[in-house]
Amino acid sequence: MNKLSFWHKLAFIANICWLLTWILKYYVFIPKGDLQSTVIITGLVIANIVNGFVNLWTGFLLSQRKLPAGIPGWLMITNFIFLIPQLYLFFK
Repeated sequence: MNKLSFWHKLAFIANICWLLTWILKYYVFIPKGDLQSTVIITGLVIANIVNGFVNLWTGFLLSQRKLPAGIPGWLMITNFIFLIPQLYLFFK
């Protein structure tokens, strides 16, 4: 597994935590404690940083036409789709 593939997978997991964090804002389905704290920190802090970094790195490699094989297209597209509302909420 190359480095970019690893970071895309990590960004996807963090993006899922970001989505769970926004759902937790309206509906609490994870009991309070360590798990809920981990999901919130991963979702609000790590997801924005890692996803932004991964999308910048991927965009740079795409502009150079040097994207390594082994990264599923659906994963790159999903991470980019998550980046759009994250940037909107960050700059709002």
